[in-house]
Amino acid sequence: MCPVRLAGLLLLGSLLVCAAPKIAVWQVDSLIKVFPDDNAGTNQASRQPWAVPRNGHASLQFAVRPADAVENFQVTVELRGGLKTTVRRVGYVPVRSDPPKSPADELIRSAPGRFPDPLFEETSFRLPGKETTAVWITVFAPAGTQSGAYSGRAVFKAGKQKVATLPFEIRVAKATVPEQTLRVTNWFTFDEERLGRYYDLDGSPDRYWEVLRNIARVIGEHRQNVILTPVLDLTAARATGGSVSYDFSRLDRFIEIFEKAGAAGVIEGGHLLSRASGYNSPLTVPAFIIEGGEVKRAALDPGDPRAEAHVNSFLPALYAHLKEKGRLDRYVQHVLDEAHGAEPPVYMRYVELVRKTMPGVKTIDAIDQTAGLLGEACDIWVPQLGRFDDAFDAIRRHVEKGGQAWYYTCLYPQGRHLNRFIQQPLVKARLLHWFNFRYGFTGFLHWGGNYWPEDPYADTQPIINAGHDLLPAGDAFVTYPWKEGKSIHSSIRFEAMMEGIEDYELLRAAAVRNEEKAGQLARSAIPGLTSYVRDAAAFRKLQAELLATAE
Repeated sequence: MCPVRLAGLLLLGSLLVCAAPKIAVWQVDSLIKVFPDDNAGTNQASRQPWAVPRNGHASLQFAVRPADAVENFQVTVELRGGLKTTVRRVGYVPVRSDPPKSPADELIRSAPGRFPDPLFEETSFRLPGKETTAVWITVFAPAGTQSGAYSGRAVFKAGKQKVATLPFEIRVAKATVPEQTLRVTNWFTFDEERLGRYYDLDGSPDRYWEVLRNIARVIGEHRQNVILTPVLDLTAARATGGSVSYDFSRLDRFIEIFEKAGAAGVIEGGHLLSRASGYNSPLTVPAFIIEGGEVKRAALDPGDPRAEAHVNSFLPALYAHLKEKGRLDRYVQHVLDEAHGAEPPVYMRYVELVRKTMPGVKTIDAIDQTAGLLGEACDIWVPQLGRFDDAFDAIRRHVEKGGQAWYYTCLYPQGRHLNRFIQQPLVKARLLHWFNFRYGFTGFLHWGGNYWPEDPYADTQPIINAGHDLLPAGDAFVTYPWKEGKSIHSSIRFEAMMEGIEDYELLRAAAVRNEEKAGQLARSAIPGLTSYVRDAAAFRKLQAELLATAE
């Protein structure tokens, strides 16, 4: 309640307006983005139970709009029954331009403008006057939670003064999110020099590993279970009797951190082939070579005999080490990202080196052209959404032969396809993994986990490929650096993706009980490659059906 007489309090549905200080507070479905210029009551959600599966998450969102600035605003949650809650403030970031070839009705609003995205862990924060701020509450129901309805309330304070209390209800379903099978990777770069731009590492290895542990914990909590691992960068080498010997201790420490965080169900070995600069630049092979009796790193032409000699030396040593550590069955090897143009023959040659030196290890790569281009040279096909519309037969045959099929997004697709750009509705990000179930894919890859520009809070559209490509907002990252916390901030897109991953596993569980019903739900959510449910309320109905079927 407001700390004033009842005559000073207006309660309209779930919109609470307090007389002193004058602050409007109302609930908004977490799939709907809240903007600073939203008036009081915009997109107000009707009071209803918010459903959460056991071993799963639900996100609640409250909008707050004060008449005047509030310097010390606090939000706490009261909720019993063993449910765990996390309260965060939604931040706003600038978007300069719209994604190319995207119809206006596929975007929430046009650029330029400020859009909600990062989530800040703060015990108190400032509310700007005459501006709306969103508060994000994540609810987690442990697997052992008893199903049923749980009443809670969000308490809002300005300093020590309670200004609003809004009730809500959580319905814990009988359905339980099972052990995760979907493979999910957002590519993070953990280069120490690069991380040093955003964190106070001060040349200290301990600080570096601390930051890495904290980041691993966040991405593991968000159900990322595949980690891109720069095996060559994490390996030390020395010359011994004219040959190279390898020290994998740093690699082991890296993998152990992500294993403990639950983020290394698959170890995604870094690419053997790279490019000199941009997408169409010459191929190179990062390699260890001996010069003057010492081991040095070099970028060699793929045709250089030293490049093949490096691969024939390094990969067998890595293979033996992974086998010794019991990690070989979880290891997959990248060869070249998005082989195109004249590159496939080189790709094929290096795949043969992988198969010769690492027997049984699967190859995995993002495929930038027709899915069948690389044939069976690639074991785990990862074609790009929007570019395999007419290649489903080839993908199915590949899987029937024992291969795997994931899919990826990267700059594209645009237009009416699903993606996770900042300007798009959050339901698109959540449906990415309904798409996995709908079309039989078993993994998802996105290149940008933390490819931050100098200041990602001021620039959500870095330029890549030698200055030629301005990225759609949010394509390069789905998290934000948190210097003070030595970690990363999540985003509302990352949260939506996490809940979508849980939906995928519930769809699989539902299919065990009623395959036709699970398929019908997926088809209702996504009738076609560019047609899918776009309304939050319509999605919530499908979510309720899914939970009931998975029970």
